Amino acid sequence: MAKIEEALNILYRLEFSSENDVLEKNATEDGWTFMGVYQGAHPQLDLWKVVRQKMQQYNGDMKLVGSMLYNNPQVREMVAAFYKKEFWDKAKLDSVNSQQVANEIFIAGVNMGMKKAVMLAQRLVGATQDGVVGPKTLAAINKFDDTVFDEMYDMLENEYYKEIIAANPSKRIFAKGWRNRAIAV
Repeated sequence: MAKIEEALNILYRLEFSSENDVLEKNATEDGWTFMGVYQGAHPQLDLWKVVRQKMQQYNGDMKLVGSMLYNNPQVREMVAAFYKKEFWDKAKLDSVNSQQVANEIFIAGVNMGMKKAVMLAQRLVGATQDGVVGPKTLAAINKFDDTVFDEMYDMLENEYYKEIIAANPSKRIFAKGWRNRAIAV
């Protein structure tokens, strides 16, 4: 059975390889983003109390606070718990036999939303494309060849990103990163 720890290591390597860029405040968003967790979408997390406290303590030095929080084991546990609950568990990835397949779905889900990531997996394995992982979807995923899944899922991810760009050409700036993320897993 797949384990989230490996998937989180991949996510961290792809998205947060430097502790200097883990905390940000985008002018177009309401709140902080720390290690990909957006405060505006998840304001109830205890993580934001820690961020506020540290930002006050260190006079708003985002780089210093980001680095401190990134290297804090308790904060890393909060972030891991968030990703497990909001992404890994929603797709029932603990029940996927292949670590590679679980990694693919998880990493895609963090980027495009878990429902869409699951729908791409369902499309690939011939299950009903409803974005919900039930017994039939799990059985189909677990019967599917890992290597073929890996290659075909990357293709489906890239097709999805091309559709996004076709609908909104301003998103083209993300194309290279999306493509690299898809093939990196």
